[in-house]
Amino acid sequence: MFPEKQAECDLAVIGAGLAGISAAVAAARRGVKVCLIHDRPVLGGNASSEVRMWVCGASDRFPAYREGGILEEIALKNAHLNPDMNYPMWDAVLRNLIMEEPNIALYLNTVCTGAVYEGRRILSLEAFQTTTYTKLYIKAKLFADCSGDSVLADVLPVPVMKGRESAEEYGESLGRELPDPYTMGNSVLLQARETDGPVRYDPPAFARKIDPTEFRYRLNTEKRTGFTANNFWWIERGGTRDTLRDAEEIQKELLADVYGVWDYIKNSGIYDAENWDLDFVGYYPAKRETRRYRGAYVLSQRDIEEGRAFEDEIAYGGWTMDDHDPRGFFGGVKPNTFHPIPGPYAIPWRCLYTEAFENLDFAGRNISVTHLALSSTRVMATCALLGQAVGTGVSLAMKYCCGFGEVGGHAAELKQALRDDDCYLLRTPRVLSPILLSSENDLTDKEKAALFNGEEREFAAPAVRFPLGKEVCFRFERTHVGAVRLLFDDDIARTCQKSKDLKMYPQRCHIPKERERAIVPPRLTKKFCLDALSSDGTWFPLAREEENILRLYKIRVDRDICGVRYTGLGAWDPAYTTSDLFSLDFIP
Repeated sequence: MFPEKQAECDLAVIGAGLAGISAAVAAARRGVKVCLIHDRPVLGGNASSEVRMWVCGASDRFPAYREGGILEEIALKNAHLNPDMNYPMWDAVLRNLIMEEPNIALYLNTVCTGAVYEGRRILSLEAFQTTTYTKLYIKAKLFADCSGDSVLADVLPVPVMKGRESAEEYGESLGRELPDPYTMGNSVLLQARETDGPVRYDPPAFARKIDPTEFRYRLNTEKRTGFTANNFWWIERGGTRDTLRDAEEIQKELLADVYGVWDYIKNSGIYDAENWDLDFVGYYPAKRETRRYRGAYVLSQRDIEEGRAFEDEIAYGGWTMDDHDPRGFFGGVKPNTFHPIPGPYAIPWRCLYTEAFENLDFAGRNISVTHLALSSTRVMATCALLGQAVGTGVSLAMKYCCGFGEVGGHAAELKQALRDDDCYLLRTPRVLSPILLSSENDLTDKEKAALFNGEEREFAAPAVRFPLGKEVCFRFERTHVGAVRLLFDDDIARTCQKSKDLKMYPQRCHIPKERERAIVPPRLTKKFCLDALSSDGTWFPLAREEENILRLYKIRVDRDICGVRYTGLGAWDPAYTTSDLFSLDFIP
């Protein structure tokens, strides 16, 4: 008999990719007790050291719309702690984020195997931890499936979608004439490292001999360094099969492809690869698409192209519609087609819950979208925003003792909670606190216009650049303040980095000997102090920060005060003589 364990929590999250991590952290920081189960030994899903897929999002096409919130916090911490972008340190940054939250109980190497439900409510999950051979029973009030594979669809009567829809079903001009069950395929990535001398490579017996014609549209065979900026996402298979049930067979074929591709790079004489060594092969394939939940609303190509406005917008996407041919590498066809989008588009809360179960929601590539919409929403930076929305929505479901569908009735509160946590929304400015609006201050009209606009992005209004050492005071009638919220300018478009991958997130294709290192944005405020004014007219310290690496910084107060005084003392680059703030506000 396997040993058994019982656990109880407010929220059970399945899957700890960037969506599940963001959901768990967002909920935990709002007082929700979370059990986070993940079927792998490291966190991050497709972004982990096991897979190493790039974290893509809106920043690729629209740099100023780089995703904020928890994902930007992760990115800044990683740049500070891991400037060489090494994957073991990236894994540690993600793990530390979870371990710092006392409200999260983490269960790694744990596979969800069942669920108990009654009517429209899930009561508990059954899981198995493969390292300890222990059965786990988790009782929770709310559940979030962030597995990417809609794992609960195997054990619950919940509607799912799979494959490519007809053009007629959702009015999609790029849809199929007839629907089919095909999906985008799985990929195995490889990475290489440049060394000081020649490195021999003899392919394993199972490696497939690659015909150079197969590299068409994929790998530059004319430039002798054409492999060094490629992350080999196109070594892809399985879309004409079941990318979930046939994953093991697909992986075998992908591994033969990968070792065969490296054989061609090393031994064909086409490339200057003599000093390059195979550094990594991802034995755990990255999945792009398996099945999706059918939610209260299905986002479509038209919603993306028309930039439809939603009253319940909770996130945005900005990656182009990037549709991969199901035949993949094996088909000898163009690997993907980029269908352009006019700009970032909103994603509504209704795509994140099902009407089949009132206490089940989901985030990641398994949300309620058509195949064409999925080709954009599936990328991990977007998934992280969706996860943070789910975790924040959970806190409202707890607050109002309601199901996820009813959380939509509190959409205005949900959107403001997300904006408070630096999740930008396309049509929802942040509402400023009455404390700030009623305060006496010595700001100029121009500074007020910037600091009080509620947008908090450079394209909407520039940050206020206070000279270092300048005291900025806000005085008001004696009021209880829960926290002071500072939002710094961290060059969110990453103009400070030259290489495209460092402008995005923490991945490198390969490791050349001479490479750019990641840096904390030079104009991010590093040193500052914040004081509070007591009712007797004396100032006392709230914060003295010497090494800030955060864009969003919240200082707990939780008492009555009559004002605050902020002084910026230095940026990460000493050449900067200002402290650049998008916002200084109060949380009651």
